[in-house]
Amino acid sequence: MKGCIVIPVYREDLSPEERLSLDSVRKHLSGHETRFVCPESFRVEEIARGAERWERFPDHYFAGLDGYNSLLKSTAFYQRFVSHDYILICQLDCLVLRDELQHWMSKGFAYIGAPWFPWHQSERKPGDELWRCGNGGFSLRNVKAHLKILQIVVPKGSIYPLGREAKLKTKNAARERGSYKIRKLWYRVLHPLSVTETVEESLRRFPFYEDSFWSIEAPKFDKSFRVPTAVEALPFAFEVDPRWCYEKNKRKLPFGCHAWAKYDKEFWMEVLNKAANAA
Repeated sequence: MKGCIVIPVYREDLSPEERLSLDSVRKHLSGHETRFVCPESFRVEEIARGAERWERFPDHYFAGLDGYNSLLKSTAFYQRFVSHDYILICQLDCLVLRDELQHWMSKGFAYIGAPWFPWHQSERKPGDELWRCGNGGFSLRNVKAHLKILQIVVPKGSIYPLGREAKLKTKNAARERGSYKIRKLWYRVLHPLSVTETVEESLRRFPFYEDSFWSIEAPKFDKSFRVPTAVEALPFAFEVDPRWCYEKNKRKLPFGCHAWAKYDKEFWMEVLNKAANAA
């Protein structure tokens, strides 16, 4: 299987932490094709090296979180990588700890991200266990599977309502399975002459981050869009409370991590220093 490392970047002046993140990608994943995703006006040549390439998109996608989330819910984004089986998104607040790309691609999941604690909490509360897989900042995505979901045709307004706030029902994952088909049937009965739209068009009314859609909502549209449980995804990546995750993962480090400088930077600096001393 063929994978591509995708690094979103929107400014040329990288912070020391961002440069450290980029160095970790280059150190462990240099054997794979790397593409920077950047604004059209961006001088990525200041950052890219050697065979590293770039994909440019309109500047408005990089003006804030709303734009970036729209980009990662768009057909245009995934079409750029259609010659690859998978893309590994590595935002510049991630660390890669070793090359396990082929290992994770071979598992056949459509989407894998760093596990969340309940309701995307920014800290683990006493008694909390892992909730969902997971964050898109360090995530592996099957390109064709994502495109397939975006191109599914649904009755307009049947999924994410017109003129009302869309809500996620996320407490019980088992009950969510198949709920899309029920809603679609119900809507067809009430609105037999309704016009249709694609899931991508429906997503313009989806008010949550793109990773919430891909990890929680996308499997409702297609059973073949497989997402691992949070426990299965733990060896892939840590995010919040990495010390607890390390113990939960039987004192083994993951493939990578997200937001290392935000969630216990001291822990990750210890990991990096040990690796440097062992080299």
